[in-house]
Amino acid sequence: MSGPTPTTAMRRRPACFISTGSVLIDLPLHVDHVPVSGGAVTAVSSGPAVGGGYTVVSAVARQGLPAALAATLGTGPNSSQVRQAMMLDGVELVVEELVGDIGTCTTLIEPSGRRSFITTEGVEAEPQIEDLEHLELVGGDWVYATGYDLVHPSSSAVLSAWLLRLPQDVGLIVDLGPVQAEMGDDLLRAVLARSTLLTGNHLEMTRLIERLGSPGALRRAAPRALIVRRTGVHGCELWTVEGEHIEVPGFARDVVDTTGAGDTHTGVLVAGLMDGLDVVAAARRANAAAAEAVSRLGPARAPRRDEIDALVAGP
Repeated sequence: MSGPTPTTAMRRRPACFISTGSVLIDLPLHVDHVPVSGGAVTAVSSGPAVGGGYTVVSAVARQGLPAALAATLGTGPNSSQVRQAMMLDGVELVVEELVGDIGTCTTLIEPSGRRSFITTEGVEAEPQIEDLEHLELVGGDWVYATGYDLVHPSSSAVLSAWLLRLPQDVGLIVDLGPVQAEMGDDLLRAVLARSTLLTGNHLEMTRLIERLGSPGALRRAAPRALIVRRTGVHGCELWTVEGEHIEVPGFARDVVDTTGAGDTHTGVLVAGLMDGLDVVAAARRANAAAAEAVSRLGPARAPRRDEIDALVAGP
């Protein structure tokens, strides 16, 4: 993605999924309950795992499609662990590293699957505009961005400026997450207007609609976007650009860990669209992938294509 060589300049590369989502090392701790201030609790740890923005790009790569990471890594041991995961999954790093290291996210996971987070910051919050501007995008590429990075003081201006200048034939996937309330109105409306796919869980989408005033106001704010409301075990609801509302049922699985389920859903959904599936077929595969992901421990645990094939086919 850094530019064609003389032998490849005449060939158009395949469309690629490019994630700008910050990558962290997850430190999951399973607890009976979250302790009150000054209290204590015994936890069970499954060890550090690559998480944050890596989950969504790994979900695409595990479907056998081109996937790239355009989020900053460093030179320390946390970043080294990310590179090892990328090598296994076949994810390409397309921006330069910085001296330093990425941060961590300690996650307290309760028996219900509810999660609480404690995050430390590192170089993942320092995207470099020159790196992003040097990426050679082609029509059919999809770029993924999160609300966390769009509201962060050290990444918001750089990332939003680049995203809003993306070529019109490049798709923009936006997951605002729970931080959309922290985003200014001007930036929010600009991002929504450019979005090709807008995704969020039930609560996040409800709050976004409340902020804008009505479902119709959301559609007018994001006229180009396939809007996806993820509804957990129930699957997801789609609102197409043509105005059609479609409920796509989910798959029943025992919930072990919900970390990364939404990102898994998004990655597999977009992979399906890149494969040429219609939105319902792509969403069905995404629902199956998310259901399987929550039955496994850890963040980046998206099933591979053959596993999803088996889930969708049923017993």
